[in-house]
Amino acid sequence: MSDACGCGHDEPAIGEEAEEREPERLWQVRELQFAAISGVFLLAALLAGWADASRPVELVLNVVALLVGAYTFVPSTLKRLVKGKIGVGTLMTIAAVGAVILGEVGEAAMLAFLFSISEGLEEYSLARTRRGLRALLSLVPEQATVLRDGTEIVVPPAELRVGDRMLVKPGERIATDGIIRDGRTALDVSAITGESVPVEAGPGSEVFAGSINGTGVLDVEVTTTAEDNSLARIVRIVEAEQARKGASQRLADRIAKPLVPGVMIAAALIAVIGSLLGDPVTWIERALVVLVAASPCALALFGVLGLAAVVLVHELAEVVVIANGVRAGRTKPLHTTSSSSQPALTPTTVGASS
Repeated sequence: MSDACGCGHDEPAIGEEAEEREPERLWQVRELQFAAISGVFLLAALLAGWADASRPVELVLNVVALLVGAYTFVPSTLKRLVKGKIGVGTLMTIAAVGAVILGEVGEAAMLAFLFSISEGLEEYSLARTRRGLRALLSLVPEQATVLRDGTEIVVPPAELRVGDRMLVKPGERIATDGIIRDGRTALDVSAITGESVPVEAGPGSEVFAGSINGTGVLDVEVTTTAEDNSLARIVRIVEAEQARKGASQRLADRIAKPLVPGVMIAAALIAVIGSLLGDPVTWIERALVVLVAASPCALALFGVLGLAAVVLVHELAEVVVIANGVRAGRTKPLHTTSSSSQPALTPTTVGASS
């Protein structure tokens, strides 16, 4: 979640390890799995209460539901507390502990259950964005044919050097950006720019990684390495934008940062002042009630639901917009056809946004 929440992962997984652990379905998200288990025990506790089961049975079911739900945010919250960071996760933890002290274990379990759902939904939305970025990179073929010293050799795209001459046969994808030196074809760039009509290309035309060659054999001079081609730039731009906080997240942070210490201070004042003026046990209980009542569980759940949807739609839309080369103040297309004036992606356009 946002920095103010104090319950997110400090060191997200990267590389192949992250790809292996990336959830593709809702039920594959770890937080939602724990939320589902917590919900089952919580429901069992409610049914046990309605069926007039013994108090210990209901209590055990609620405790298990609490422990399972809290496992999704309490450990990371404690790690951040060690680093001096507090947030909504801290308040949720204190609220759950306070509810337990008040004897309301079921209420604490409900808090943990709802908050674990919000954590899982956010993780799922971000995972979908990351999968979309990896899908872009998968457009690059696993190998490319190049001419070196008059000999055709097959190399991985990562070994391509600027100035190499690639031979692209009909039906093959282009491994990296370049300029056609010989040959004519109709390039299918729909996967990159969304252009539904193949683009005619000939000597002097720029071509981009991931494009599919049509009917002709092309001799393409490499102009960028695989690490700096148009697809790689798109991924870097979107990742950079994803790392930046949007207006909604900044607003949530501004609210959460004073809210968390404010609630904690208010609860402490109620406990201290009330204990001086009345029964300490009663006022400590009332202070804990304030913590429980101020716990932004519903706000966190529905706020993250909306934020997750907005982040997902924004990021996916940005991929499409960047891939189509549509930029404010720079909409001149590189390639056009008689039936479409849709702008195409250019390295210059992509580079201008970085």
